[in-house]
Amino acid sequence: MAVKVASLGAAAHAALKAQVSRINALNVYPVPDGDTGTNMLLTLESTLKDAAEASYGSPEEASRAVARAALMGARGNSGVILSQMIRGACDVLASRKTLDAATFAAALDGAKERAYASVREPVEGTMLTVIKDAARAAGEAVGAGEDELPAVIRAAAQEAHESVRRTPELLDVLRDAGVVDAGGLAVAVILDGLYACVTGEEIASSFDSEDDVPDLTAIHAEEEAWGYCTQFVVSGFSGEAEEFEERVYESGKSVLVIADEDTVNVHIHTQDPGEMLSFAGRFGRLARVKIEDMEAQVRSRTEAPEKRRAGNVGVVVASRGAGTRSLFEGMGAVVVEGGQGANPSAADLARAVEESGAPSVILLPNNKNIVPTAERVSELVDVPVRVVPTRSIAAGLAVMVGFDAEGELEDVFEEMGEISASLQRAEITRAVRDARLDGQDVPEGSFIGFLDDAMAAAGESAEEVALSLARTIVENGADILTIVYGEDLDPGEADKIADGIRDLDEELEVEVRDGGQPLYPLQMVAE
Repeated sequence: MAVKVASLGAAAHAALKAQVSRINALNVYPVPDGDTGTNMLLTLESTLKDAAEASYGSPEEASRAVARAALMGARGNSGVILSQMIRGACDVLASRKTLDAATFAAALDGAKERAYASVREPVEGTMLTVIKDAARAAGEAVGAGEDELPAVIRAAAQEAHESVRRTPELLDVLRDAGVVDAGGLAVAVILDGLYACVTGEEIASSFDSEDDVPDLTAIHAEEEAWGYCTQFVVSGFSGEAEEFEERVYESGKSVLVIADEDTVNVHIHTQDPGEMLSFAGRFGRLARVKIEDMEAQVRSRTEAPEKRRAGNVGVVVASRGAGTRSLFEGMGAVVVEGGQGANPSAADLARAVEESGAPSVILLPNNKNIVPTAERVSELVDVPVRVVPTRSIAAGLAVMVGFDAEGELEDVFEEMGEISASLQRAEITRAVRDARLDGQDVPEGSFIGFLDDAMAAAGESAEEVALSLARTIVENGADILTIVYGEDLDPGEADKIADGIRDLDEELEVEVRDGGQPLYPLQMVAE
């Protein structure tokens, strides 16, 4: 059963990844809380990665580990609810010896129960309704005598899509905008992936017509711009759980508080994230803190397009992380969510080019895997597009210094290209498997550093690897070095690394920026 369950998880991820841009476009309820599709995709990615990094002695142990991985990796409101669906399904699978039709139906029912239990005031017409309807359809199929796993999954997936189509009947905001619920569609797409896994068939989406394209103007008119989307995990939780939960629920909106043994995952929209974090810190250690300005998100959607049309040249960038999005948008860019682990399509980039409203556009892919896709965008749009092949977010930020919205396309393109060619790029991540560097073993989980795409350093800490890379950068010559730290690196640690680099060269100007990017705790770029 373990192999098949793992395969199902991978198939669910693949199906969701294929539809993530479409799901993001439907993200309308209850408030603009990031991107529903991206949050759910990253939750699945984190769960699968963490669960695959260990071996388990029993199905019960595996179930607990996967449930915890889902909770720790949950992103956004939709990701937290998805994590509880995973947890509910795992609770059932832990007690079953085979993954048959009846087990699958029971697992869906467990997912439904956990999902509803995670929300203090469940709202129908959302992903909760869709998982409920899918679980009911699977149970009815088994009750009618169906004992073939593919047939039961198919029944659940079909009903999920029908439930998605009915969501506008249950939520006025969906009906007024003429769209379906984003989280519900993601649940249906995941079930499509499970069906494709057990049958070997292609995934066929039920949402491919032009009629399904949302009226984004209508959607954003209905959104409520309120406070900061704040998410964090409290590990080693101790104290009065009821007091903690009540205080959180009283402090904001769109609240989810999910506990698992001594770990609590909190999602809240609040006007004072600092006060919320200060309170939560009294109950344990804070981790995976993420804060996004909701009101800025709405302003960027409703006001930015008109401002961007004023220039002669526009710029479109691919980026991940709330911090880098804010930095790029502050410099006049249209940002497409994408990067390592979640690459945008050519169509995604083309839509952003059109959104810019500019008569000519420069595109910064900011990832080596996006460069080939970016180079095809000119075939899909009616305006001239030039690609500066930036290969990291930090490099993209450095290149933006040369952007001039009032300049001539070729002149701006040449200036940004020259900056790009002069950069030294460094990135730090964790090894996902055992490797070797200069004849030395590098264990899985170690910090590894890349200098201009070549693995150049490894160590037990991000600081150790960053200083090793910085020594090479200093030796090669640099005047300015910018550090962009990600969501998995503490700001204090980033400042400590910056001080260590300054000690290498007193004349080197070192800047630190909060990028919030996943997967890469640290990126550096030197000019």
